Amino acid sequence: MIKLSLYIITYNEERRLPKTLEAAKSLADEVVVVDCGSTDRTKEIALNFGARFYHNDWISFGDQVRVAEEYCENDWVLRLDADEELTPGLVREITQIKNDPDCDGYKLRIGEVYPGIPKPIRWVKHYKLIRLYNRQKMKMLGKLDHDDVDPVVPEVKTRTLHNFVCHHSYVSFSQVINKQNRATDTQIQMLIKSGRRYPAWRMIGSSTLEFLKQYFLYRQFLYGYWGFINATSVAFFRFTKFAKWYEHEQLEKQK
Repeated sequence: MIKLSLYIITYNEERRLPKTLEAAKSLADEVVVVDCGSTDRTKEIALNFGARFYHNDWISFGDQVRVAEEYCENDWVLRLDADEELTPGLVREITQIKNDPDCDGYKLRIGEVYPGIPKPIRWVKHYKLIRLYNRQKMKMLGKLDHDDVDPVVPEVKTRTLHNFVCHHSYVSFSQVINKQNRATDTQIQMLIKSGRRYPAWRMIGSSTLEFLKQYFLYRQFLYGYWGFINATSVAFFRFTKFAKWYEHEQLEKQK
C-alpha cells in the first residue's frame, strides 16, 4: 500500500476544517497544513488531528499550494481545500487506489453543497480537478494564482473518480462578496503583469450572459433558490472583473 500525504492551505478555517480532516483521516498517512496567518482556532484544530502545521506568508494560491506540497514527505499526495469534505464513497475509492494505483493522477469531482442541500447534485456542472497524484509525475509549480498541477514527465495517465468531494464554499453572502472582491483584484494584477487588455464594451451584457450560462446551461436551477443566488453572484463577479479593468485604465489616463 502506498503512503499518502494530505495537504491543505488555510486562513481562519476553524468552522470548516474539522469536517475536512475528519473525513480524510483514515486515508492520510500524514497531514500537512500551511497557514498564512489565521487568528482563530485553525492551528489548534490542525494539531489536534495530528497535522504538521506551518506558516507561510501569502503571495498567491499557486505559491501557497506549492509550498504545502513541498512539505509533504510522500510521493503520493492528496490536495484538499479547507472547505472540502470527502464523501464516504470517495474515501472507499481512494482506499482501493492506495492498494494498487493504476494511474499517475486522479481527477476528483468537486460539487457544491449549501445549507439544506447536504450533497452535490450530479447533473449540475461541477469541477473535475487532479487532486490525487504522484509527485514524480506531476507537481504544483507555483504559478501566480494557478493552483492546478502540471505534468513534469511526458504522457501522464489520469482518470476521473466517480464519487464527489462536497464543497462547502458558502458561509454567508458577505463572505462570497468579499472572496470575489479579492479574486477580481488578483485578476487585475495578473492582467497588468501579462500586458493583456479588455475592451470596455465587454462590461455590457456580461452579467446577463453569464447568468444565463450558469443558471440554464450549467443547470444551476436544479439547486432551486441557491442556484439562482449562485448564478447571480457569479454573473456579478464577471461584470466586476471588466468594471475594475475599465476603472484601472481610466485612472491611468488621469495620471
